[in-house]
This record gives sequence, C-alpha cells and structure tokens, in this order.
Amino acid sequence: MAEDKTHSLREKPGMSASKLADYMAASEQARRSILRSCKYRPIARVVQHHVARESIADSLSSGDFGAGMLEARVEILRNGLHGSDFDNEVAEHNADYIERFLAMNPQLPPRATEVTKAGKMPPLDLDGFTLAFNPDLILKRINQRNVPKVGVAFFRYGKNKPISDEVGCWQGAISFGYLDTKLKQGVIETDPEKELCVTLDVWSGKCHPAPGNAIYRFNEVRAACAGIVERWAQIAPPEGAVY
Repeated sequence: MAEDKTHSLREKPGMSASKLADYMAASEQARRSILRSCKYRPIARVVQHHVARESIADSLSSGDFGAGMLEARVEILRNGLHGSDFDNEVAEHNADYIERFLAMNPQLPPRATEVTKAGKMPPLDLDGFTLAFNPDLILKRINQRNVPKVGVAFFRYGKNKPISDEVGCWQGAISFGYLDTKLKQGVIETDPEKELCVTLDVWSGKCHPAPGNAIYRFNEVRAACAGIVERWAQIAPPEGAVY
C-alpha cells in the first residue's frame, strides 16, 4: 500500500504543550522534524489514546484509583465490536495504555487533596505562537496558611519509550508558566504551585513535577516560540507532500 503523503497546512505557528516540551528538550535535527510535522500535519488517521486518558482521568478524579473500573474498560476494549480494522487497532492500543497504568500505578502528588478532570482549556498566545493546553486533570490543595493552590496533570505514554527527565521538566515548566500567565491575565484566580504541575509518565510510572527554575524555563520557552514565529513561513514541507 502506497504511503499517503497528503497533509494539511497549519498557517499559524503553534503546537500542544506536550509537543512543545519535546521540542525544548530536542536536538536541532529533531526540532526541525517537530516543526515540520506541526506545520504540515498528515491527513492519514493515527492511533489516539483518548479513551485511555479519559478513563484514567475518570478513575483518578473519583478517588477510586482504578482497579475495578479500569479493568472493566480494558475488557470492553479488548472484546468489544469496534467496526473497522483501524478501530480495533485503536482499541487494542488504548487497552495496552490502561493496563500499563494499572501495572505501574503512577502516583499524583500526595498534597493534591482535590482531583478533577480538566476539560479543554483556552490556548495561550505567546507573541504570535499558539500554545494548545489540554491537561488531563486539575489538582488543588489548601496550604498551611489557608491559601488555595492549583496545578494540572498531563498523562504521557509511549510504548517502551519512557519520557526523559528533561522532557518532564520542560512540560512541568510549561504547565506552571501557562497557569501563572493566566493568573496575571485575570483568567484564573488561584496561584499555581510547581509541585502540583506534573506529568505522569504511564510507561515508567514516574511523576515529573515542574522544576524549581520553572519561571526561567518558561521564559526560555517564550524566546523559543518567538524564534519559531519568525521562521514559520520558511519551514519546507516534507518531500513529495500534497496539501
């Protein structure tokens, strides 16, 4: 079967928080590939993990932490009728995702006393660069001074591919920087906390919090995004691409 080289063109620069974290931790060669894939997005369907992510978010936000509800979801994904061969493949991948979560049991920050599903959050404009920000969970707590704090959790999963500590640090810094910027814009009213801005690596079971230098890192992200905006128009399409 011939490779489908049809792509859609994204005219304005932007990417997701996870992709931007990958970009910040990448070599220059990898950065070029990431930018090309963000500007010229393949039309062909790719396997997504929406069902797994939503199922795990439901479980964690209910306080059940998984076993019964998630095992039942795996059974449905493995044995249900899903339509096409591609739909069945997606179901298998989502079942693998949930089973890995159950096996590794990654833990949220112990200070997070309120856990809810995040839902879609408004994008952030960084000097012409659009940061899409769609975490899986909202984390909250009240500190000893009776001051509310907020953070978010992203799930990351790559089969046999744990994310590096550096990617985790960048994603935490992006999360903290996003919330801090929205606080200053008056969009949210609660101070973000670095310890509550985390990335859960489902494959390794590791929880990556925002680093102590999150503010510095987010300023580096801003500078990198400004550079992306400046050269977006010059990013060449993949060889043979049709869009």
